[in-house]
Amino acid sequence: MKKEIPVSEGLRRLPIRPAYLVSTKYRGKKNIITIGMFAFFSGEPTLVGVGIAPSRYSFDLIRQSGEYVVNVADEKLMEAVQICGEKSGRDVDKFKLAKLTPEKAVKVKAPLIKESPVSIECRVVKEVEVGDHVWFIGEVLAAHVREGYKWSDGLLFKRIRGEWFCYKVGEKIGKLSEMVKPSERESRKRM
Repeated sequence: MKKEIPVSEGLRRLPIRPAYLVSTKYRGKKNIITIGMFAFFSGEPTLVGVGIAPSRYSFDLIRQSGEYVVNVADEKLMEAVQICGEKSGRDVDKFKLAKLTPEKAVKVKAPLIKESPVSIECRVVKEVEVGDHVWFIGEVLAAHVREGYKWSDGLLFKRIRGEWFCYKVGEKIGKLSEMVKPSERESRKRM
């Protein structure tokens, strides 16, 4: 039986998720922000989104440029994730502070992060204000992957009471179609 608990406690019980380094550039000013609010919005066209609070420095850069790059964090980028999540680009050059290398993108002016194993170039097609954040929904224009990288090399993050915890992607426990009984699959197809 479930019992009601405070909302903040319930949210802490949600599964861990990836954190991304989102890079942007406008009129020579570049920045990186650590993002936990990332989602796929559409398969055709391919649309993804990042949620950013209007008070963040990257918010204005993305709004003015209309583009951004989503960069995957792996174990080598743990310190950069912390720096880019705690420092403001208004005060410091996060590329220098986190020892990251901006790399020219193919389709957008926002830089890729050379040290990131996966970089996804996006052009904003829509902004959606939701509570205290704005979702920048972007069409994916290009993707870059480091040779030999596997998605299971990515990091998952959980923030509890201001502390960040990092996890490696876990082991495969099975294939969903094999774990769900045939009768359950048939009833779900009808929904």
